[in-house]
Amino acid sequence: MSSSPTPEEARQALHDVDRRREQSARAAGHSRWAWIAAGVVTAAYGVLADREPRFLSNWSSIIVVALLLIVVAGNTRRGGALLGRPVRARTAADPASMLWVALVLILFIAAATLAVALHTPHAAVWIGLAGGVLLAAAGPWWQRRVLSRAAGR
Repeated sequence: MSSSPTPEEARQALHDVDRRREQSARAAGHSRWAWIAAGVVTAAYGVLADREPRFLSNWSSIIVVALLLIVVAGNTRRGGALLGRPVRARTAADPASMLWVALVLILFIAAATLAVALHTPHAAVWIGLAGGVLLAAAGPWWQRRVLSRAAGR
């Protein structure tokens, strides 16, 4: 014997499902401070590249490897827990999202190449600042968009 739920019970159940999806998407993402810190590090790297080229010629690869290790560790279960991310969403590759990411990267690389080719003064500073602002401002928005779309599937 089965009983069908009332419209109010069905509405409440759907609301709970949506709320839990959003909750899991928020838990899977990096905090806004992590995005801001990534933007600051990117901008600082650009400033260092312009102001202290000898420092970066000695330490550049070590800095990049350390940052890559942090990113890789953040995508593991234990590393994510250390960084305050209790869960990690499994996101399938969305062709439209990948196309937009590729387009932004191509435009950013083309602008950086053009700035260097035109011998723009302090090009590393401008490229670092633009990348840092892009990470700090658009990173949280992009992450919410991707995770909420993945949770909706």
